Amino acid sequence: MLGEWATEMQSLLAIPVLLLCLVSCLGYGWAVLALLRRQPERDPLQAVYALALGMGTLAYLVLFAGLAGALHPPVLVGLVVAGWVPAVLYLRARRGSTPVENGSPGDVDEPRFERWITLLLVGYLGLLVLMSLLSALKPVDGLDWDSLSYHLAAPKIYLREGRIPFIAYDSHTQFPFTMEMLYTLGLWAAGPAGAKLFHWTAGWLTALALGLWTARLPYRGERLPFWAGPLAAAFFASMPLVLWEMGTAYVDLGTSLFQFLALAALADSIRMREEVPEVDPRGTALAGILSGFALGTKMTALLQFGLLGLALFWVLARVEDRKRALQALLLFGGLGVLVGSPWYVKSWLWTHNPVYPFFFRFFPHSYSWTEEMTRGYEAEQKAFGLGRSPMEFALAPWNLGMHGRAFYINFRSLAGDKIGSLGPVWAGLLPLLLWVRRPGWRVGGFCLYFFLSLGAWFLLSQQSRYLVPIFAPLAAVLALVVAALPTWPLRAAAGAFAAGALFLNLGMHAPLAMDALNVVSGAVSPREYLRASLGPLQEASEFVNTLPPGSRVALYQETRGFYFDRPYFWANPGQHNLIPYADLADGGALADALKRFGITHVLINFDFAQGVEAHHWYQVLMDAVRTGRLREVFRTRDAELGRRGIVVFELR
Repeated sequence: MLGEWATEMQSLLAIPVLLLCLVSCLGYGWAVLALLRRQPERDPLQAVYALALGMGTLAYLVLFAGLAGALHPPVLVGLVVAGWVPAVLYLRARRGSTPVENGSPGDVDEPRFERWITLLLVGYLGLLVLMSLLSALKPVDGLDWDSLSYHLAAPKIYLREGRIPFIAYDSHTQFPFTMEMLYTLGLWAAGPAGAKLFHWTAGWLTALALGLWTARLPYRGERLPFWAGPLAAAFFASMPLVLWEMGTAYVDLGTSLFQFLALAALADSIRMREEVPEVDPRGTALAGILSGFALGTKMTALLQFGLLGLALFWVLARVEDRKRALQALLLFGGLGVLVGSPWYVKSWLWTHNPVYPFFFRFFPHSYSWTEEMTRGYEAEQKAFGLGRSPMEFALAPWNLGMHGRAFYINFRSLAGDKIGSLGPVWAGLLPLLLWVRRPGWRVGGFCLYFFLSLGAWFLLSQQSRYLVPIFAPLAAVLALVVAALPTWPLRAAAGAFAAGALFLNLGMHAPLAMDALNVVSGAVSPREYLRASLGPLQEASEFVNTLPPGSRVALYQETRGFYFDRPYFWANPGQHNLIPYADLADGGALADALKRFGITHVLINFDFAQGVEAHHWYQVLMDAVRTGRLREVFRTRDAELGRRGIVVFELR
């Protein structure tokens, strides 16, 4: 009971902890903007830029502290408090600044009908904020697979050791980990909810940036109606996949935030003067820094960084002031590489591969990796989707909305359509772009950015969550489409469809929100909730946490170690080649190999062991059980009832 009370108190503390951290982020971000000589303005979009830059800066400070072996409470508190000083200076400077005209139509001649549309959309977004907040405050459950495996599991290890160690068994910990650094801070201060709220914040900052930027988007010399901004935000935030991710510790919403702001900053840095572009180097510098932070969240951001660089090069080739153009290009590329590089340099030094474990053919000396493992990884990545024919590409918006399970391999059931789906908005409204006359170069550029990114995704790994960052600018495009359709019947039909699609998205997320409400309100205890969600894994973790200090558990057919308080080791082949399974003749040889890694116990999740019985590694593992080198000490209730379940063995 005391443990559950402590868990509930941590969840309640998560919100004030987040607010204190965001004040610090605002300060750090304003310091970066000051270095770029951007004056303080009473402009909410600039505040979003500052918060995003500050989140990236704070994450890097945690990274450097971790690499220096200083992940200790006084240091973490100091990093947060240090950001409050520039935050106070920013707020004071902003108070005396002039408001920025953002084109919002709080004017007297704004039609009452349009005001009602705006209010309804703002109310809808407010409801989504509350629903997604409940999901962020609930315990990390069985749907949040990657968080249990490494997004939160690795930060928990960092905090336990007070540093960022090399985790040899998990290649994912060599990925860019900018968001995970924030999760480390949140996990220390307020538990899992404190970590997940950073991802929730990134999602809503993306939606806010979309709304603010779209509301001032010019169309044929005039501003769009103000409801276009909230509509763009609703298109993005209501996607079932986005709503679900807001309650997790994944990283795609962090990538979305940095990538969209980089794209917006680059677009805003370009001015057309009589068909000749002019570029502000300060804007390209800001876009470069934000692109660098995006590179620090996910390797897939390399593609969008390249696309923005090519677009900037194409524009600058038409600029009359070539010296200024070269300066703008170098600032974008140089700052992007500089900001993103720490993660890739760390990976190079630790694994001999800056993009570990990918591109093994170019980096054949990659640590504990082989060509066979590369082929297995590539096959797993290409298992997503419904095919790669031209017709499937044309149908991608429809399939992503209606057949989400095919693009999210963890959920090959109806639940996958509710969680992995991007919703029906895109398939229904994107064709209407053909009816919009002269949408402007920004819309054309955003569409090209989207379709080139979609093409690369289509050929590589068709996971729907990889698309979330590029659907953010598309939301701005579709909001413009609805506002700029040439006839009233078309606008009415598009609006009716958009309203229906938004409420369908809301309905798909409602059951998850109700589950979250039950546990956050206390109607269901966290332990009961996790027992229902994680099943045998929760039972097994409770047993593992009773093992003597100094125990270390080898995990087979299981990677979700977040709730284990004892050190563990992923032991399956394919995750690394530290254990030479091909050279092991029997169970005794396997037991001796495990002992060399300090293993005292072995956990096998037999629920996921179907289909591997003929593999050599599984046969020597079972031989160790038969010969007594592995002695059973625990089995879950499922296993006791004759079903598969999870069994824990002591290594002898």
